[in-house]
Amino acid sequence: MDDAEKYRRSIGFWRCSTMVMGIACVGLAVAFIATVVIKNKELEESAGSALPCPSQDGGLLTSGDPSEPSPFHDLTIAEYRRLHEFLAKQTDINLAPADTAAVNTSNIFIVDLLIPAKQQVLSFLDNQGTQPAREARVMVFRGDKPTPVVEEYKVGPLNDPAYATLIQNPQRRNPVQFTVRPVGALEFGTVHKNIMSLVDQEVGDILQASYGGTLTECGDTCLTYYPTPVGSGLTGDIDTRTIWFWGNYPAEYYSLYPLDFGVCVDLTSSDFSQWRVTKVWYSGTIYDSLQDLKTRYHSDPATSKTRVDYVHNSKKLKTTQSLRGDPAPETPKRPPVQVEPDGKRYSIQHRHVTYMHWDFDIRLSALTGPQAYDIRYHGDRIAYELGLSEIAVFYSGDNPVQRVTDFIDSGALIGTHSKSLIPGADCPEGATFLNVSFLGEGMGEPTTLERATCVFEQNTGIPLRRHLSYSREQGAFYGGMADSVLVVRSILTIVNYDYIMDFVFHQSGAIEMRAVSTGYILSTFYRPEEAPYGFRLDEHINGNVHHHMFHFKADLDIGGTSNRYETLDISEEEVQLRQISPTATYRQTKFDRNPRVTETDAVYKFNFDTPKYHIVHNEQKKTQYDVPRAFRIHIDGMSKQLLTQGMDNERTIPWARQQLAVTVHSDHELVSSSPYAMFDSRDPVTNFTNFISDQSIVDKDLVFWVTMGVHHIPHTEDLPVTPTVGGHLSFFLLPYNYFPECPSVSSRDNIRVEYVTPNTPADGLKVERNGNKENGACGALTLEQLVRQRPDDILQTNNEFKLL
Repeated sequence: MDDAEKYRRSIGFWRCSTMVMGIACVGLAVAFIATVVIKNKELEESAGSALPCPSQDGGLLTSGDPSEPSPFHDLTIAEYRRLHEFLAKQTDINLAPADTAAVNTSNIFIVDLLIPAKQQVLSFLDNQGTQPAREARVMVFRGDKPTPVVEEYKVGPLNDPAYATLIQNPQRRNPVQFTVRPVGALEFGTVHKNIMSLVDQEVGDILQASYGGTLTECGDTCLTYYPTPVGSGLTGDIDTRTIWFWGNYPAEYYSLYPLDFGVCVDLTSSDFSQWRVTKVWYSGTIYDSLQDLKTRYHSDPATSKTRVDYVHNSKKLKTTQSLRGDPAPETPKRPPVQVEPDGKRYSIQHRHVTYMHWDFDIRLSALTGPQAYDIRYHGDRIAYELGLSEIAVFYSGDNPVQRVTDFIDSGALIGTHSKSLIPGADCPEGATFLNVSFLGEGMGEPTTLERATCVFEQNTGIPLRRHLSYSREQGAFYGGMADSVLVVRSILTIVNYDYIMDFVFHQSGAIEMRAVSTGYILSTFYRPEEAPYGFRLDEHINGNVHHHMFHFKADLDIGGTSNRYETLDISEEEVQLRQISPTATYRQTKFDRNPRVTETDAVYKFNFDTPKYHIVHNEQKKTQYDVPRAFRIHIDGMSKQLLTQGMDNERTIPWARQQLAVTVHSDHELVSSSPYAMFDSRDPVTNFTNFISDQSIVDKDLVFWVTMGVHHIPHTEDLPVTPTVGGHLSFFLLPYNYFPECPSVSSRDNIRVEYVTPNTPADGLKVERNGNKENGACGALTLEQLVRQRPDDILQTNNEFKLL
């Protein structure tokens, strides 16, 4: 048996009839059993038992780490350990032990899976080739070097590491300047020990008088702080590292308790003894140093001073999510829950998911978050890769901290922020929960984040399709089905914001990629000067305007890797209205096929005046009527990035300039951004503009880069936490002449109601459920009971009010 065959068997490529495993069930009450993977062992958690659980024929079939991981599987615990042991022996890398790691030593910042070259993977998956060697991308902070740098290594093979070589990529430099490294725990801890103690030493009395607390050795009246990187596009010098640390109260939640105090710190050197405070913000004024603030505060009566009471953490604070107000409903009643009456209809083997006619692999990248690979419908590959590439949030304000707050989140290690998904709130109680492991800064062993991803089937509560034919002349029937979908969810809690990321697989052959924002706003201390940038939401809270932006990568393989991209451009035309008179005219819409030839030609910026469809197809794969079998890209949730192109920190998010870009696949263009983007805007390590050229995109392996976003001007209803309503952003991959009909016609979920004898109501109705049992909710008639008791309530062909 070759490697490819072993892999296909391991993921259930041939669906075995003997796969049976009880994994999760949901009763109409609160009963549930949820299975999670913790440190490679299954753990069942159960609470209550109101109804018996049905027998299961799906769910998490194979848990824990596989002995032979697929090309897409995240690093296993064993692989992390072998990698770390190997790197620790490499004298040229000079890793410091975890317990002695510091800013001025050599340290692993993060380890992530390095996906093999696409053609190697396809040869393995499709042509029984050898599985490519599994390798890791390892970011190492080399604070130990005379000229400190960040180095990225390719380490492999992971089953028995034998090499660690610097990654060579023509699209991005390596090594990278030490000054643009992401903010890490070692640096943050060193700042607290050395800088914040200095701040307290110099102006601790001012902090105590102004805010009722200090930063260090503060007992139960501590102040906290958070870093805001300053992009080199603002400072003009990529060889200098600058971070503002702004003050807060450590109450629930600290981003709603800002102080009008912050310090700007030069952290350029790997020698922390050279770090220094370069600016201070206090009470509406910028000072050149701590000494400058101290001197003017005590000697100049005109100096603006702040006096606010210390905020102690308490559930009584109106910024908490504790219950308050008039409880609803008046009598406690549990919310609706979903029921899986016959068990799960999906299965998971390690990280390979099978649902109806769908099957695909999922992973959680440490750097870029949720990803899906080798997405197939009925065995046909629709997408080789689909997932998040970057998140950015750009703020505005009058104060110097908010004014430079431009977060690009891959530097915060996006995937490591999905964990602790809560059954009954974040995911249904009956969802299957998956863990993920990471190895990062200051860690001698990999750590496991529990409940990092959940998988569940969901009845969306809306029909996927339906039609009711009222009259006997039109057939007198009903046909329809609920839109039950499979959802793969991660929720990324990146500091104050929570981003819900969903892959949604529909029975119509459509895929939805959804991003929803919630969490706490990042507020500023209220001052009248902040009025152009946000509303005053509370005594000391100003909710400043900001722009959320999301970038996604969709490597589509429609009918193979030879694809074309065209738009169907919708326009108005004036035509003769011959039925009226020879000279009468009429205006209507039409469309023209517009094949896009180059990457530059394919850049799309939304314009209401030029509506269009975005179509991807293989020119050699057509219907019997010579129509391309295609998929359509439909984008909801678009927003315009308003900042001037090429100025300030905009240079680090050029992917946000358009809503869609199309490029020829390159193994060197894995993601559109980099973890250095918060600092490198003077000279971006990864510059998305370099992905786009005049290269032909006709009959090529194409990658589609989708941008979504939303401008957010906070309001009082965003307190305490921003609700998700109105914040759903999605793009869809929709079959477009790809199937001869909607593939959901093969779903047993379809319900049809018709007369037993056509056009003879007296003979009664029959219900077709395609082998499924009838469903019923507590206290409600089932459809079958309704048909027997009140048949004319269904089709209503005898109703006196006749409808066409």
